[in-house]
Amino acid sequence: MKRIILFAFSLLLFVSCKNEDKKAEDSQEAVAEKVMDTVFTVTLNATVKKDDSFQIYYRKAGETTYVETSSFFTEFKGSDKPQDIVFRLPEGVIPDYIRMDFGTNKDQEPFTVNSFKMSYFGKEFKASGTEFFNLLLVEQKTATFDAEKAIITPLTVNGIHDPQATSEKRLFDEIQKIVK
Repeated sequence: MKRIILFAFSLLLFVSCKNEDKKAEDSQEAVAEKVMDTVFTVTLNATVKKDDSFQIYYRKAGETTYVETSSFFTEFKGSDKPQDIVFRLPEGVIPDYIRMDFGTNKDQEPFTVNSFKMSYFGKEFKASGTEFFNLLLVEQKTATFDAEKAIITPLTVNGIHDPQATSEKRLFDEIQKIVK
């Protein structure tokens, strides 16, 4: 009988410890989400078939060029399924304009933009893949696009592969709405 009681007590203690571990994990995730919420985030949901690395540049109003020091890459694995390509800007950086470079892989196939999202302090702006082309202007010397199907085809011209799109006035306006 003592063995049964001891076993039941041990089991109760074990389950209790597991619940405490789970609560600690949940608490850490909540803190991480709150920290992320204070960072300006751009999410491009796209179907990109080959491994690649997309880059985002950011600048403030009054700045006339995008500079390498105000940019970073996000690497990802290619997939036949839609995936989020997430850019978390550095703490305290709120862009007025952005430029997205669609990869370094010269063998990249045409890819589909499924959606575009920006978020900051719990506010967010979402756009469909087709609306993306009203927010960012694809540089036609670097890529072609089909706005109705939301497909971007990266180009390599004279050995240069730098497909990109820069923000339009409408994107600037949407950024202002979520940061105020």
